[in-house]
Amino acid sequence: MRKIPYISIFILLISSSLAFGQETDRLRMTEDQAKTILAKTLSDSTLHNVIGKKRIIKEEEKAVQFAEMVLFNFYDKEKIQTQQPYDIFEIDGYWIISGTLPKKMRGGTFMIIIDSRNYQVIKLTHGR
Repeated sequence: MRKIPYISIFILLISSSLAFGQETDRLRMTEDQAKTILAKTLSDSTLHNVIGKKRIIKEEEKAVQFAEMVLFNFYDKEKIQTQQPYDIFEIDGYWIISGTLPKKMRGGTFMIIIDSRNYQVIKLTHGR
């Protein structure tokens, strides 16, 4: 008789995990479908694509946020933050952002160039 509660609990756990693991009211993409779409997109540049037509990064603060996200993955966060204030320019659809140093300090700063139409990092460097 003691086996019945364990079986009931097991069935309850399985059914609840299935219910929480699936959303039946949504159409979902499969990984195979995603792989097919990616392969087609990478091989055929004529397919419909909104990216590249208009600027996505319009505001200076968004450009800086994205630049810092990239920079903090490559360089020490504190090192980059000590290079504030940044020099920031938008020229011909590209954000050019570089760090600054106090006048008497020796060393280099970062520079990142970002395409405002698609968040592509065109250049990332750090001087010595």
